[in-house]
Amino acid sequence: MRKIGVVLASAALAVGFLFFGSYIGGTNALRKAKALTKPNIILVLTDDQELRSLAYMPRVKSRLIDRGTTFENGLVTDALCCPSRASILRGQYPHNHGVEGNIEPSGHDAFRDLGEEDSTIATWLHDQGGYRTALIGKYMNAYDQRYIPPGWDYWFATHGSAKYRNYNDNGTLVDYPNYSPSTDRLAKKAYAYLERTKDDPSPFFLYLSTEDPHSPATPPARYKGTFSDKSLPKPPSFNERDVSDKPSWVRQRPLLSDAKVDGMKSHYRERLESLQAVDEMVANLVDTLKAQGKLRNTYIVFTSDNGYHIGQHRLGTSKMTAYEEDIRVPYVVRGPGVPAGRTLDHMVLNNDLAPTFAELGGVSTPSFVDGRSLVPLLGSAPPPVSEWRDQFLVEQHSLGAKEPPPYKALRTRYRTYVRYSDRERELYNLSKDPYELNSRHRTAGSALLSSLNTTAC
Repeated sequence: MRKIGVVLASAALAVGFLFFGSYIGGTNALRKAKALTKPNIILVLTDDQELRSLAYMPRVKSRLIDRGTTFENGLVTDALCCPSRASILRGQYPHNHGVEGNIEPSGHDAFRDLGEEDSTIATWLHDQGGYRTALIGKYMNAYDQRYIPPGWDYWFATHGSAKYRNYNDNGTLVDYPNYSPSTDRLAKKAYAYLERTKDDPSPFFLYLSTEDPHSPATPPARYKGTFSDKSLPKPPSFNERDVSDKPSWVRQRPLLSDAKVDGMKSHYRERLESLQAVDEMVANLVDTLKAQGKLRNTYIVFTSDNGYHIGQHRLGTSKMTAYEEDIRVPYVVRGPGVPAGRTLDHMVLNNDLAPTFAELGGVSTPSFVDGRSLVPLLGSAPPPVSEWRDQFLVEQHSLGAKEPPPYKALRTRYRTYVRYSDRERELYNLSKDPYELNSRHRTAGSALLSSLNTTAC
């Protein structure tokens, strides 16, 4: 924290001199003062990226991981796109923001109709902090409107459900050839935005949200075949033979056939190949900021809306469960005062992004925010893990999906306890059983189960 404090103190001193001379320079001096006191913020959000795949993004490693802090326990509170994205924008659990599924009436339209677009990290930074704000890429599932939500100055958002194709470009609907590389298009828009606004002294918040590696993963031609010899990861939980400890929705699944496993292998390779375009985009963003002299005053956060399972516990290719593959995500931060090449073990959530950006931008957060700012973790002397978060809620309302059934799960540092709406349960000791092979819900003591039940309510 000391280094961040020094940066902010130096900036405050500069503000004093600029303010003293503002009667000469007028509003221009004030805008320069604002630029000195507030950092730029970029959120790069991927779609359905499992933690394991981060190892295949060498440019993210060299530009962000080696130059910033990686959180080994980056997690989400709902492993589904739309609820997670609402949590990112508002800093709330899904049961509090009310967006419980991807399809209407509980997807984007619920977010709009509940009035929640009126108070997001975009409006806080824009209205209170003097930030110019831009969203480029995926906003929320089933967003198919011509209007631009409050708080955004520049808007280029995917429109409707056709991946890669339809966009709302500042209120004008545009259509691109299907299956053309979406990430490349978003990258060009981001570079153009940075170039167009490079002389604007006001701080900016850029929400850059790719659709990759979401299915169908369609990599650009230059990356097709890059991982053609890559084996499908098969951890101990892959195509799990004994699922007698699992709930009925898992037990009823047959073992995966060889044909399905072959399909998963192809899908896995395409996902890695599509991520190469994201990897390239991140490198070019960093290089552009450096060339413009803005990199040192810019925080870049790289994460995903949820994780993804590929064959674990006999499941196919999807998300939505409380298993580790679905709730764990990449989570990397680079920026002023953030130690380079550091890894932290603290549990950090998608709920934490909005309050973190608010504190970095010097604005207050509404009382409804559930997450907590990560700023104390970004300096050189973060609080010990024992003084940070020790548990959080994972929830899934499963609207429009057959499985898993709706559930609430309590995730602590060492346990995952899941309680389904049909009264079935799961309990894993993650320190002894990291692949969640043996649920202990039948053998755990009554006192422990009672405590977990009460906390997960």
